Amino acid sequence: MTNASAPISNILRRAAHVGRALRDDTRAMAAVEAALILPVALTMFALLLYGAEAFDAQRKVTLTARTVTDLITQTTPTMVSGKPSAPQSSIDADLSYASCVMTPFSSCPTPSSNLTMLATEVLINSNQTTATVQWSEPFNGATARVVGSTVTLPTGLGTGQQGNYFIMGEVYYVYTPLNLYTPASAMTLHDAIYLTPRASASLNMLVGQ
Repeated sequence: MTNASAPISNILRRAAHVGRALRDDTRAMAAVEAALILPVALTMFALLLYGAEAFDAQRKVTLTARTVTDLITQTTPTMVSGKPSAPQSSIDADLSYASCVMTPFSSCPTPSSNLTMLATEVLINSNQTTATVQWSEPFNGATARVVGSTVTLPTGLGTGQQGNYFIMGEVYYVYTPLNLYTPASAMTLHDAIYLTPRASASLNMLVGQ
């Protein structure tokens, strides 16, 4: 009986050894798979966060552009030399107020250096696709548009509007993603909103007032 049972015992031991080896191999495979998948998963997670934050920042840029344009076009002008006019200080104040919409991406009331804005009045040209700059007021380090220069209008905006004035509010925000697993380069987010003055056909800016 002892001699007969020895081969069986050896077979069982070998089977147990093979089973343990297979178990260890499965764990090793799982570890390898995890090592391969984890970097991809972290990269996708980081990109998802970047995209969500960039989308939120772009939404804020659009809201800020809308706000500054809306504030300026609601200005009640005074007649100066036969032109409905508003002081430069009033335009600057509207730009400053609107910049707070960018919170928390930009500080308020003193905006961060990565946020710049412009308020510009344009006259729609006869071709209905371009407009001529009448005045332009920069904010927080922006560069004013040159008076008399041409602006290309968004498709369809100038249709039937030749000879009319628009206030254009522009916002530029340099968005730098969080430095997570995958670094990403900074990008400039921008939007421009056009609205007609509410209380007059045009709105002249009184420089220095």
